[in-house]
Amino acid sequence: MASLWLVNLPADVTDDEIDGWLQKYGFPPCDEILRVPGDGSRPGAVVSFADLDEQTLRRLQPRVDGVFVRDRAISAQVAPPPRREPR
Repeated sequence: MASLWLVNLPADVTDDEIDGWLQKYGFPPCDEILRVPGDGSRPGAVVSFADLDEQTLRRLQPRVDGVFVRDRAISAQVAPPPRREPR
């Protein structure tokens, strides 16, 4: 599983729009979108792909980093894998 961190999304963009937009740029359908509102000036989202590894997502990420969506330049970064707590 790998995740993509998207920042500066339009506040009113829907999950379906995000998924469709990513698929337009060659990404597979996403499995989950977690919204991260922050202070509201640059809303973000973490988009998860169950069937992608981090290396593959790193090859896809430049396709959407800096692309304009509704007059806003989107920043895209591969999110680090979740930390596993020791048992």
